[in-house]
Parts: sequence; C-alpha cells; structure tokens
Amino acid sequence: MNDFKTSKFLLDKCQAFADSKGYRLEIQSAPSKPLPTETYLKETHLINKSEYLAMGFDSCVEQKPIYQIDVFTPKDQGGKFPSENIATLLEIEFKRGPIIFNDGLQTIQISGVSSEIMNANNTHNWTMVNVDLIVLAKGT
Repeated sequence: MNDFKTSKFLLDKCQAFADSKGYRLEIQSAPSKPLPTETYLKETHLINKSEYLAMGFDSCVEQKPIYQIDVFTPKDQGGKFPSENIATLLEIEFKRGPIIFNDGLQTIQISGVSSEIMNANNTHNWTMVNVDLIVLAKGT
C-alpha cells in the first residue's frame, strides 16, 4: 500500500477540478496568502492507520484516510451560496461508490462524502464550506 500514490491521485483529481472551474488550489504542504476577492480551494489529506485484512501472499492492506477540501468564496459575493454550489459540484466529482483508481497494485474509491457550512462573520473575508471525503484505499 502506497500512501504517496493515494495522496497524489487525490491531489491531481482535485487540481483538475479546480483548473476546470478556474479556481486556485492551496496545497496542504505549500500554504499561501489568497486575495480577499479570490475564490479558492484548500486540500488536506489526513492519513489513518493501515489494517491488514489477511495473512499470506494474497493479503491486502486497507486504509481509510480522509481527504478534506475547503471551499472559500468572498463573503461579499453572494454569501454562503457560491460556496455551497462549489461544494455540491465537488460532491458530484468525488461521488461515492465506484473505484476511481486501479493500477493493479492499489485501488482507491470514495466510501462517503459530506459537507458542512462554516458561516462567515464580520472578521472573515470568506465564507467556507468544508467537504470531507472518506476514502477507501486497498493495496498489497
């Protein structure tokens, strides 16, 4: 099982989504300072412990990391609704169910998707919606 493969695949998929919509993606390992008028996404990959499902040559390792995508939209550009719309598009892009990566040694699929609105107040420039993806990664 290769944690790097899982992280890289999810980052590439998120970057492709951001690029297709014209949003900047802030990467977990390279934070930046966004402009207060900018809509952007921020990704975080939280790796969980691995579980061995069997013993022997045909054994499998399973991991259930969380991939979190935060959606930030300027609060003066429509309140929470633009963030909610982008979160809905992310939920469609990262839909639950099918295997989305298989290289013969490892598979990745999304086993759950949820989003939560974090309302802005007068001290924040953005409205944020958090999209959590429960990932199921299996490999040898």
